[in-house]
Amino acid sequence: MNSVRLCMMATLALSATIAEAQPTNPRVVARNLVQAGMVKAGDKVLIRGSVRDAALLEDIAIEARKVGAHPLITISSDRLVRRSYDEVPPNFDNITSPLDMLIVNNFDVQISVDVGENEGLLAGVPVARRTARSKAGVPVSEAYFRRNVRLVNLGNDLYPTVALSRRLGVPQAALSAAFWRAASVSASSLRTKGETLRKSFNDDAVVTITAPNGTNISLRVNPKDGFVSDGALTAEKVRQGSAAAATYLPAGELVLPAVNGSANGKIVLDRLVWDGRLIRGLTLVFEKGVLTAMTAENDMSALEARYESASGDKNRFGFIDIGINEQTKLPVGSGRVVWTAPGAIVFGFGDNRGFGGENRSDFSFSAQLGGATLTVDGKPVITAGRLR
Repeated sequence: MNSVRLCMMATLALSATIAEAQPTNPRVVARNLVQAGMVKAGDKVLIRGSVRDAALLEDIAIEARKVGAHPLITISSDRLVRRSYDEVPPNFDNITSPLDMLIVNNFDVQISVDVGENEGLLAGVPVARRTARSKAGVPVSEAYFRRNVRLVNLGNDLYPTVALSRRLGVPQAALSAAFWRAASVSASSLRTKGETLRKSFNDDAVVTITAPNGTNISLRVNPKDGFVSDGALTAEKVRQGSAAAATYLPAGELVLPAVNGSANGKIVLDRLVWDGRLIRGLTLVFEKGVLTAMTAENDMSALEARYESASGDKNRFGFIDIGINEQTKLPVGSGRVVWTAPGAIVFGFGDNRGFGGENRSDFSFSAQLGGATLTVDGKPVITAGRLR
């Protein structure tokens, strides 16, 4: 599953039924999510999640009501999302939902809980249909970024589901324990660590990323437009813009948008999960910030078709994202993104507005490099996957 932080209003397209994933004290979790989103009296708060987490969603709503806010709960599931393709005629795919526009233009805060299980949920759905819905959702995304809606997410693609447990090769109980430990790290400690790391970068510096698998790419970043996702919003982050006005738990990421036209070189991904299938040896070549070649050792037709059908700045290098949460003790390199893993580097191309950039597209790609080395003007910042 590639995490796309573009369409914040899109209905979450995953589900699970896992007792081990539940927090030991959901009311405390709910209170923390409401506080993280700076929910205040008079705010209209949209709360999203699955049937699995109905009690937690209710707790979030009650905590919002306690501060004088006005919550609304919405429910989604794998079954609902898949049926929306299998049973709904395709002639409705290109219609921008007036209800989604109504929501994004009227709610001040969104609090979402991941509902993920099926990695290949949309496998087999015609690319044309998926592309049409992505394009229809662009006005909703534009409104989201324009209004600077506050977003707090619990899950960050790491909610301890059966599918993720299998993919990472970690027992589900151990995955759940790691998830809640990582989600409990204080925002202040992550903020301090992230801001210290951000000082390693400047506008003119050349960032070089290398790895033993042949990855070797250089680029420049915009640290001033970057931000630390530390698990709690602040007034300063909200003023900075919509990308910084979103945070994800477990938290712990330094997000740095790339300078357009600056990326040159290649990135090699040993594994990438796309539509539930593993792509091996995916090699991406960038010249002057633009993707010029994409090859793989096995079938990548689903990814290729989705990319080819997209429009806008789909080929522009977008960002790097460095994990800084030492409690995210989970393996990197399975093909799934573990965003907050310390010293791991996520990169992306296509739409990067959710990462502080200005690329606009109905396509956004992100993947992770583990064990890589990152230097800034030749000075090591990450060595073989370890933060200096």
